[in-house]
Amino acid sequence: MLVRTQLMLDDTIKQELQEIAAFYNASMSEKVREMIFENIKLEKVKIKKHKKIALSQAEALMKWASKPVSGPGNSEYDKYAYDF
Repeated sequence: MLVRTQLMLDDTIKQELQEIAAFYNASMSEKVREMIFENIKLEKVKIKKHKKIALSQAEALMKWASKPVSGPGNSEYDKYAYDF
């Protein structure tokens, strides 16, 4: 089902869209829908990659945080931290 939506375009973009639609012997609305659909697919791929990277970074951080480096006992903290 198609839903009517209004877009505000500058003159240049409108003219370009009209030329593209005329070349393909299609309506401007049809070409805009096709272009939006293709762009949405590309953006979803980008989002999926970004989420995968973010997840792998979070997993790496959690792995790193689960193995803390042992340091001196509390009684030796000042000597270790400030070289007293």
